[in-house]
This record gives sequence, C-alpha cells and structure tokens, in this order.
Amino acid sequence: MEVLKRKWIWGLILGLIVIGLVLVNLVNIKRATPVKTAEVAEGLIVEEIYTNGKLEPEKTTEVYSPASGVIGELSVKLGDSVTKGQVLLTLKMDEIKEQLEKERLNLQLAESERLQAKKQHFENFKKLMSEDPGLEVEELDLTAYDLRIQSSRLTIESLERRLEHSAVHATVDGVVTGLAVNEGQLIAEGSGIVSISDLSAYKVRAYLNELDAGKAAVGMKAVVTGESIAETYDGEVTYLAPTAEVVDPASKDASVEMTVGLKSASPELRSGYNVTIAMEIPDKPRLLVPIGAVQYEGDQAFVFVVEEDKAVQVPVTTGKEGEEQIEIVNGADKGERIVVEGADSLRDGDKVAIQ
Repeated sequence: MEVLKRKWIWGLILGLIVIGLVLVNLVNIKRATPVKTAEVAEGLIVEEIYTNGKLEPEKTTEVYSPASGVIGELSVKLGDSVTKGQVLLTLKMDEIKEQLEKERLNLQLAESERLQAKKQHFENFKKLMSEDPGLEVEELDLTAYDLRIQSSRLTIESLERRLEHSAVHATVDGVVTGLAVNEGQLIAEGSGIVSISDLSAYKVRAYLNELDAGKAAVGMKAVVTGESIAETYDGEVTYLAPTAEVVDPASKDASVEMTVGLKSASPELRSGYNVTIAMEIPDKPRLLVPIGAVQYEGDQAFVFVVEEDKAVQVPVTTGKEGEEQIEIVNGADKGERIVVEGADSLRDGDKVAIQ
C-alpha cells in the first residue's frame, strides 16, 4: 500500500512537470521576438589607405659650378632668401689667368713666326728672281702656323669663358635650402653647390606598399596631417612611380614612390617634417546593409525579411565589406526591409515584433 502511494506521488510530480513544459512551449510559440528592420539602401563603402612621408618644397632648383676652381668668397648661407641673378659665390681663377696669359703669348709668338716665315720667303723669292727670272719658285706652305694660331685662339676663348664664370649667380628666386661647399674648397666643373627652393608651395614624398599602390591613382584626393603641424592640409596625388623598388634595405618588400601636392601652405610647414597621408578610395554605388544583418549557414549567407509578422530566411550573395556595412550583390532589392537587429537569434518562420 505504501509503495503504491509513493508511485502515485511521483507520477503526479512527473505529470505536472510535463504540463509545465508544454505550457512554456505554448507561451514561447505565441511570444514574438523583438527585432529592428531597415531598408536595403544604395551607398558607398568608404575605404582609406594610409602612409607616412616627408614634407619638401614643391620645387627645388640645383645650382652647379660652371667651372673648376677654388671657392674664394661664399656670399650666402642656409636659410637666406635670394633673387635671380644674385651672386652666390666667387671662384679664384689665378691658375686660369696664368694659362690665359701664356696662351696669349703663344698666339703672339705663332703670329710673329708666321709673319717672319712670309718675309723670309719673299726675300728668297726676290733673290732667285734676280738670278734667274724664268725660275719657278715653290709656294710657301703656312698650314702649320695657321693651325697653331687657330688652336691658341680657341684655347684663349675657352679660358676667357671660364673667367666669366668666376661669379656664380642664382638662377631663380627662393630660399637657400642646401649648401654643399665651403670657402677655400676646390670644386670641379659641374659640381652641385647650392639648392634654392620655392617655399610658397609644398609636396609630400612617400612610398606605398604593393597592395595600396594598386588602389591609388594620380589625381586622387589626400589629407595630410602631422605631429609637428597643427592644421590639416588637403592635397592631391601628383605622381606615382611606374616601377616598384626596395626602399628599406632591411626589408625585402618593394614600394612605389608617390608625391602628393598640397593645395595650400602656411608658415608652420617646414621641409623635412614627417607627416601622415590619408587617401579615400573612390567607390561605386552598391546595395548595402549592416554587417550584423547577414547570417551564415556554412558558406551560404542569408538575411531575414518580415512577412506577416514572421521572419522569412532569404539567401543572398554578398560582395565588398566595409567596417560597418556589407554589399548585397543579389537576393535582396533596394528598398526592401530586412531585420538588422535581432537576426542572430531568429530561425526561419519565427514570429517577430518590429520595434
């Protein structure tokens, strides 16, 4: 009797548990999952690439020595403003002056010897004619004298031109940003001596890695910032190298040289500053939804649309992905409303309540 009573109690408890579970499921079936929806909208996926570079003048002109010599007087220093035609330095030309004097003497000597040879030939001619009027006298050949005279004249002209270059002048207006020589220094013809920059305009020289270089293009807009400058400067890509090169010997990765021209300048900018370049990659219009709206089963992506208060699972094909949005290539149309919040807890056919 006691055993039957105990079985009856346990049966009653088990029955109540089953009834409770059934009631819970019925409640859950009737309860709607709260969700938020939004329209599939057309937009752009903004992508930016960044790189570091150095600020430098937009235009720098190098002045080279027009002749060899020793620098006598250096008339400028770094940071000086100069105007076109201003004397930058003078060269000592003592050796050239000595050569010029020697060559002028050589010319006089050659001309004198030529004249003397003609006189001697004429005297000989008169003497022979007096002795034998019918004798044919060979014509005097002055070619050797003429060649010596021509050579001396050419050398003199060359030395005189070099003397004219004893003063080196600025070829443009600007500021001296490079000085490669000192007073008393011997320099060769063609040596770089002074760099003159126009500081009214600046550019940034930078390098892009191979991946980013494929996204950049001449004419692309850029924004330049830096720790040493307070303002933000708009710029534009003005040059992309046609080849890649290894810039850092410690790295085997190749980079592509790029220059960005700034659209404005200010006194706070200085050549040599390290700056950061940000460029926005142009994009085409796309159908976009929030990333969280897209769910996955294996490789298949899908979204939920709401039909008659129920979540309907719709397969989609995705495309380009941004930080917050993802492209829908097909499966959903522009203007169609889909679940954008709460999708991760839904199953196909679940009852939903739009918040």
